[in-house]
Amino acid sequence: MAPNLFRVCLLCLFAVILSVPVLAQEKDIYVEPKLVNDKGINPFNYDNKVFVDNKTYVFDYFIVKGNDTLKYAIVPQADGTKTWKYVPQNDKDSNTVSYLGIKTLGKIGPIVMENPNYKQTEVFLYHYNAKLKPLETELTGVIENKANVWLHPFRFHALEILQLSPFPYIKLPVRVGSTYLWNLDIGEKWPEFRAFDWKGKLTLNCKYVVKGTEKLALPIRTIQATKVEGIAETASGQSSLISYYNKQFGFVKLVYKNLDGSTITMTLKKVD
Repeated sequence: MAPNLFRVCLLCLFAVILSVPVLAQEKDIYVEPKLVNDKGINPFNYDNKVFVDNKTYVFDYFIVKGNDTLKYAIVPQADGTKTWKYVPQNDKDSNTVSYLGIKTLGKIGPIVMENPNYKQTEVFLYHYNAKLKPLETELTGVIENKANVWLHPFRFHALEILQLSPFPYIKLPVRVGSTYLWNLDIGEKWPEFRAFDWKGKLTLNCKYVVKGTEKLALPIRTIQATKVEGIAETASGQSSLISYYNKQFGFVKLVYKNLDGSTITMTLKKVD
């Protein structure tokens, strides 16, 4: 669907487009008809129920590597670039990414301006410090309609590895026991990708199974959510995602087991 990743640096007030050799294939993912308008509104936002303008979903997260439970910190460099490092989960440094956020763009954004055929709602993915100040911002897309919801993962810095795990995806209406497939042609490893090494072209062959409904105690409240188990088979190993979807709040909990052996868990903390 989108061969480019877009990095939006709000602190610097400019956008940098990063070319990445990734092609996400639609196949059975339903994309609703484009709604033509003269108000500059994204033409695929009109039927959204979760990813709507002026609503931000804030997530707590943690990373488990070996015996360590971690978050990560962004480290600004003298030349204006950024690196990152793992930090203990309870680290409160101002450069520590304490929370993650998702916010929908109501108007047409940089992705559609660059590619008018882009068939997704544009969303900001925020990497916040403890005071909910964005330390880094990604710009990417989500497909949401009556038939399915499909979301690009966070994939900057310490979360880069999520590019190689199943993407959050659910078919609607929910049918317990149903299965569906999706695949992603990653291609050959590009120089900027450091989380995992592979040789040749990599493809994720993903299978999703709807397991049932569970009650989750979240910081915002206790809710019912549909559990979906996703497995991605690749030539370099297997990764997985257990996602929990609620029709009001979307993907409220995501548990990734990644090709590098790490586990990354994200849980909805609040909605603004």
